[in-house]
Amino acid sequence: MQELSPDQRPKAPLTLAARTNLWPLTALGYEVWRRRALTLLSGRPFPLEEELSLMLTRVQPVVGRVFLDLGTSTGLYARALLEAGAARVYALDLSPAMLRVALQKARGHPGFVPLLARAEAIPLPQASVDGVVVGGSWNEFPDPQPVIHELYRVLKPDGRLWVMFSHRSQSPLQRLLEAAGLRFPTLSGLMDSLTQSGFKVDGWREGSVGFVAGTKVTMQSSVQS
Repeated sequence: MQELSPDQRPKAPLTLAARTNLWPLTALGYEVWRRRALTLLSGRPFPLEEELSLMLTRVQPVVGRVFLDLGTSTGLYARALLEAGAARVYALDLSPAMLRVALQKARGHPGFVPLLARAEAIPLPQASVDGVVVGGSWNEFPDPQPVIHELYRVLKPDGRLWVMFSHRSQSPLQRLLEAAGLRFPTLSGLMDSLTQSGFKVDGWREGSVGFVAGTKVTMQSSVQS
């Protein structure tokens, strides 16, 4: 069967949670929340600077490389990669409001390239980036498998992957957020999905936040055919 190009693949309707990201007010307040998010989720002081340092360490080498920041929101990960020496970062988001704020904050970073698109249909060629980072947006993807397929497609052989996400817990708040369209995977479930799709990964969690880092395994490329 002939494989569909990214822009031909069916995409799920936007959830309520995803639609709130289209609001300008959400974009303006996003980084205020993100600076506190991992402290609230992990149960310990967890500054944004520590998160960015972990991400940069796990996707090395960075200098001179090309990355995709998937679900960039206002470009926190993208700016960190460029400041660490990345040559170019494609900052993809479905929200024009988020990308407008991201562009303003990325002034002075010539390698910042905004992409208005869905994660299920990344408008980049096959094997075009050295690494993909996802900073919290994983919970917003209604069906992760097409996204995983796209990650594998756009990564170069041995390309790096980093995912930070809100882990499933027994919180009543999570049940309310699930009704709005958010998903809360387990660490083992996400790692299994990535492994079965051709990635070599490891991961850990702190409280209700999970981290996965890995590499595209080229000898398993047949799983994507």
